Amino acid sequence: MKTRLLSGTTVGFLISLPWLALMYAGQQIAGLPLVPFDLFEFLARSLPGGIVSLGIELLIQFVSFIGLGQTSSAGKAVQIAAAYLLSLIILSGFGGLYAITLQRLRIHWMVRGVLAGLFLTIFAVLLANWGGWGETGLVIGLSWLLITGLAWGIGLDWGVDRLLLSVSGAIDGNRRRVLGELAVGSLAITGIAIGLGRWLNPPPKPVEIAGKTITPEATKPLPTAPPTKVGFEPVPGTRPEITPIEDFYRVDINLLPPGDAEFLDSSDPLVQRLLAQGGETDLPADSYRLLVDGLVKNPLSLSLADLKSYPMVEQFATLECISNPVGGDLISTTLFQGVRLMDILETAELNLSVIEIKFTGVDGYSDSLPVQAALHPETLLCHSMGNQALTESHGAPLRLYTPDRFGIKNPKWLIKIEAIDTDYQGFWQQRGWSQSGFVKTTTVIDTLQTDSSNQTLVGGIAFAGARGIQSVELRVDKGDWRLVDLDRSLSPLSWVLWRFSLELPPGEHEITVRAIDGEGEVQTERGSNTHPNGATGYHSKTITI
Repeated sequence: MKTRLLSGTTVGFLISLPWLALMYAGQQIAGLPLVPFDLFEFLARSLPGGIVSLGIELLIQFVSFIGLGQTSSAGKAVQIAAAYLLSLIILSGFGGLYAITLQRLRIHWMVRGVLAGLFLTIFAVLLANWGGWGETGLVIGLSWLLITGLAWGIGLDWGVDRLLLSVSGAIDGNRRRVLGELAVGSLAITGIAIGLGRWLNPPPKPVEIAGKTITPEATKPLPTAPPTKVGFEPVPGTRPEITPIEDFYRVDINLLPPGDAEFLDSSDPLVQRLLAQGGETDLPADSYRLLVDGLVKNPLSLSLADLKSYPMVEQFATLECISNPVGGDLISTTLFQGVRLMDILETAELNLSVIEIKFTGVDGYSDSLPVQAALHPETLLCHSMGNQALTESHGAPLRLYTPDRFGIKNPKWLIKIEAIDTDYQGFWQQRGWSQSGFVKTTTVIDTLQTDSSNQTLVGGIAFAGARGIQSVELRVDKGDWRLVDLDRSLSPLSWVLWRFSLELPPGEHEITVRAIDGEGEVQTERGSNTHPNGATGYHSKTITI
């Protein structure tokens, strides 16, 4: 039994590598279902909220500890790797289970392999049906999973047979040689599939989301910040005041930008239309509609052109993820561009009983705002960021921006806005995260360096949402707090850059910073984790002179 289990698990591992590579290649080349991602996202949406929240915190800590780069992009890469690794572990387990069950049946080996392949196919089909059939639709996607599943099962049976026969001495060659042959074949097919997936992958869509999701308009230059305060010069190494869009943090519930509406209520007319189209990799401008309904007198179905007929508003603002640890990089600033949500809601005419506005994205993510926040003139439905149309990864064609709240209250890929008369618990609130989502005051040391004149230069950012920043203070070791030099802020909604110059004696020193917000409230020293309300505490760094 032990030999069979080990042999089946080993062969399952080797046979599953090329199967996963084929899944990758099919998705890259033709938009076929990517089962490992469907499995990962199914678990992320189905597991208890405490487990999911713990996983998020561990992921961020891991990325920070290893130093893999920007947290959001590195985090997505780690999640993608985890999706493939999880699938590989499960498929290897399938191999072990097969070796101690079906493989022992006294029937033709091909029949056993087909049975094993059908087992995998059913598993993959259930996941693909849950996650969406991609660009190719049901028939082609189903055929693809059946072919690759049967190939996996037949290969598994053949490999287990050879390995067990080599162990028993019934065929020439020892176990090590057979394993070597299986490994070489597995890696060869895996390498070819990955290579084809990368080589034949269609060119990436332009930054402006393929020109399909926006009304064509003249290209605008990237936003430039107004001049800094007279005499202020950011310390080299301080992050850019305006975050390049390619560096703007991205945290959402999807491994890839959403491609269909499978997670929404199938009775919704918009969802029925989207599903009838076979699933979308984006929401094309010629068919996109934003539904505004619920407790309103005038339900709306707005195209992008309709939305852009409203007065356009531009405002520099900072957006921060609620999972951003103290001193983290899940925070970015850009020029948000769109229309006031209050203008749309005024057209719809809210009933007096409305207490919240619910937002739903095409990926099934949902959240809500109190009606007063939704009617705030700085709450926008954004179709552009940084003088360019929203990219697919940042919510094209439409996302919400609301001041003073973490990113969980700023849904992307919007397709529906609903006026309701109840307190709505959104996706993350159902998993134990903050209902209000108000940002905390945070101060970050970006750079700490000593120049040739033995001056220690310190620079960074401070942010307190719509409350603004009144001042930033710094202390060395356990000394007194000293005011640092602040730049002007881009807007009342954005972070502010700061700097300070120190003369430090030889030795190791701890530099700590804190901020006082625009209402005179001192940033709290009490440290707390990101869950459930966002991290708090002072940021410190050490330097040796």
